[in-house]
Amino acid sequence: MNDFAGRPAPVRTDPRVVRSRAAVIAATLDLVRENGIAATTIEAVAERSGVAKTTIYRQWDAQPALVLDAIASTLREPADPDTGTLRQDLVVLLAGLAAALHRSPAAALMPALIEAAERDPAFAALHRHEATHRHRVVRDVITRGIDRRELPQDTDPDEVLDLLTGPVFYRRWVSTGAVDQHFTTRIVDVVLAGYESRRRTRN
Repeated sequence: MNDFAGRPAPVRTDPRVVRSRAAVIAATLDLVRENGIAATTIEAVAERSGVAKTTIYRQWDAQPALVLDAIASTLREPADPDTGTLRQDLVVLLAGLAAALHRSPAAALMPALIEAAERDPAFAALHRHEATHRHRVVRDVITRGIDRRELPQDTDPDEVLDLLTGPVFYRRWVSTGAVDQHFTTRIVDVVLAGYESRRRTRN
């Protein structure tokens, strides 16, 4: 008897589609680095990549979607550390974020991405959607800490996320201080101490 009887055939991706997509993504990243997001038009990407505009539009309906997809291709979603304690999970995640902002290929693109989101409502909406997805692991860690009562039960996970990541982004692009393990651990301890103080005040 054939063990594979009745099973759907595996979906095969056309190698030409894979090659053209890779060429478009590479051209988009190059143009963003060279000229910024506003100048990275579909026409410019088509010329740089050698892929027809009609082919590009079959995969991306507009320039913001293409640029965000290209930038997202350089990002790596962090693994859930699940060390058993909220503090240590956050220490691991925040250290990883700091390292990525210095060494990831996406780091150099972030200022342009933020500027585009301020300028273009369509870009802002897509950016918010992508950011929500990228922050899922950190949000899950915070929610797990609330469930374990390491944070007050009425804690807003998004508020904690902002308090943790805000100083890292500020120091990376605004101030001149080092974003090292000592700094990120200090952020975690200060934020958690603030929530613990609030819990004690209420009790």
